[in-house]
Amino acid sequence: MNAELGQDREMGKFAVVGHGITKSFDGLRVLQDMSVNIPRGVTYCLLGPNGSGKTTLMRAIIGLTKLDSGDVYVLDTPLNQISKIFSKIGYMPQQRPLYPDITVKENLEFFSMLYGIRGRERDVRIDEVLKVVGLSETKNRITGTLSGGMYQRISLAGTLIHSPDLLLLDEPTVGIDPVTKQSFWGYFRDLAKEGKTVIITTHIMGEAERCDLIGFMRSGRMLAESSPDGIKKFAGLKKQLWMKVNDLEHEIARLIGEGFEAHRERDMLVVSIADTSKIKDILDKVKPTDFNVIEPSLEDAFLKPAI
Repeated sequence: MNAELGQDREMGKFAVVGHGITKSFDGLRVLQDMSVNIPRGVTYCLLGPNGSGKTTLMRAIIGLTKLDSGDVYVLDTPLNQISKIFSKIGYMPQQRPLYPDITVKENLEFFSMLYGIRGRERDVRIDEVLKVVGLSETKNRITGTLSGGMYQRISLAGTLIHSPDLLLLDEPTVGIDPVTKQSFWGYFRDLAKEGKTVIITTHIMGEAERCDLIGFMRSGRMLAESSPDGIKKFAGLKKQLWMKVNDLEHEIARLIGEGFEAHRERDMLVVSIADTSKIKDILDKVKPTDFNVIEPSLEDAFLKPAI
């Protein structure tokens, strides 16, 4: 076993830790010698374009996809013994996991039964998770009659029914309205504060910005694991100071001569800034008639081809 992997596992600070993760389908390498380190008690986003391997990695973490090679531990348990901790894991796939021809309550009773939750405890948990997703009034409705967004919310309720320590949610907010999405994220943050770990796949920048940590994937590789701001720094992105000045070309030449990254955008002077303490100095030098500081976005990092 990899010594570093063993040390991480013994520390008990990681919900998921793995090295050398490799998987191919029909000769196509989907995961390429990947490492992943996901601490306990965080919201963690697997971010990447379609086809980057996010869903494959998520399925591999819970043993639904067999790896070609690699060492993975989930909640301090090796992947070949993952069945021992299924009761601590909640998984919400992209595919619809509910039975459409029975009621919402019956679906949730089925999920409860899988985890050995019965009687009064089962009824309490069903009421609790339906309240979380804002659908307490749907308990006796036939599941197949629900809208797509409501169906997604019930799917999350089923994933939460046994109060798992580790949640893996594959694009959980697809098709739901902004108000419910806000509620979801509030609940995800509350779970993390309780010490639980929430892993989410997405290719939507706004979703990733909400997470504590991001695993930035591309072409089956893990390019970086960091906070949203850390990912932007990894991509080499900087804040930009946009200024309206009287003598544009003169000010650009002056700033470049002093070692700043300055260029023209339409009728504006733009300076890329790594050290924000320099902003005041630049403003004092240039004395613009108007200015604005633009923060780099995750989308900028996502679209940058060099990383």
